[in-house]
Amino acid sequence: MALKLPKLESLPLKVQMGILASIVAVLIVVAYVGYFQSVMEVRNGLEAEVKHLQVSTAQGRAIESQLIRFNAELKQLDERLAVLRAILPDQKETPTVLRSVQQMAASSNLKITKFQPQPVANRTFYSDWPIQIEVQGYYDALGLFFEKISQATRIINVNDISIRSIDGSTDPTKTLQAVCTATTFVFREELVAPATTGR
Repeated sequence: MALKLPKLESLPLKVQMGILASIVAVLIVVAYVGYFQSVMEVRNGLEAEVKHLQVSTAQGRAIESQLIRFNAELKQLDERLAVLRAILPDQKETPTVLRSVQQMAASSNLKITKFQPQPVANRTFYSDWPIQIEVQGYYDALGLFFEKISQATRIINVNDISIRSIDGSTDPTKTLQAVCTATTFVFREELVAPATTGR
């Protein structure tokens, strides 16, 4: 015996509205599960990716600002290193030192009669480089020469000064002869460079 369903039109209006509401609800659920849920998952995935990209962008901007700061600091350190290398170079630079001392002597009205570099004495991070210098001139010129040496960019210490008069000199600009040891310094970079180990 077949089940006979009543016709929709014969049902009361409240029942018809309930059936219609149920059908609409089922259609909404089917549409949500079939279409909207996948769209929502894509949307949620895109939102997560956007957040991730925003975080990455913020990190990139932070790194970029640090890089700009680091580059500025590096430039300042390079400039400072150039100044320090002028004060304490990593090479003896004999011609440069000789030329500099000759210029200081000439501008002080002294004549260099001897410029004799001595053996280098190694220290912890630097080396002493003594140079024996002999000059002829007069007392005030010698004082001016020592003053110019003290103001030189490169560190030069003067010691072991011996002064004697030039007997029988008729030239007022050549009344004395002075011998001294001018010691300058050389930075030993190989001792402070980080050691590299082979593997």
